[in-house]
Amino acid sequence: MPTLAEDLRTLRAVIERHCISILEAPVRLNSGGWSNYYCDLKGVTLHPRYAKIIGELMLPAVIESGAEAVGGLAAGCIPIADAVGRAALDAGRNLPTFFGRAEAKGHGPQEKASMRAAASDDGEPLIRPGRRVAIVEDAVTQGGAAMKATEAARAAGCDVVLVMTIVERHEGGSARFRDIGLPFKRLFYTLEDGSLHVDEELAIRIAG
Repeated sequence: MPTLAEDLRTLRAVIERHCISILEAPVRLNSGGWSNYYCDLKGVTLHPRYAKIIGELMLPAVIESGAEAVGGLAAGCIPIADAVGRAALDAGRNLPTFFGRAEAKGHGPQEKASMRAAASDDGEPLIRPGRRVAIVEDAVTQGGAAMKATEAARAAGCDVVLVMTIVERHEGGSARFRDIGLPFKRLFYTLEDGSLHVDEELAIRIAG
């Protein structure tokens, strides 16, 4: 069975090969900025093998944060939150998931308009005041989507204890969260040229 270090190398290689495109001309990003490279991580988050690695790599930070649930904004967060939840189950822990919508749906009960969640073992709503949650994302550029997820969770009374992403792009979106006192973790980061690098803290943890 591969070690976590081997899995990390495998994940990095497949992201470089299939998810990052170096472009001849700049393209406009969802954040509103422009970039000479494009990073689309659906190729790994939707792949069972690579999603499993992502879940196992993210789980220690999520557990350490004290999170009782993991989620974010649909649709990017759903396979990631599911992967973390399955990794937790394999480790003998229960970590249910949730997701929010960027905009409330126009039908159905209003209390379900912006947040959907797994069943809670205690019979009470999973997303409720005082619940400690981790927000996960595939990529963070300027942090807009993860911040919306954070605000939605806080609006429901939750305590956001961690924001975590697979890749933080070179724009430095993590600063938005650290500036408001929120812990931020990542598996990888990119430089302005689109090169992919393992987060130093993660590399030390796995090597140690």
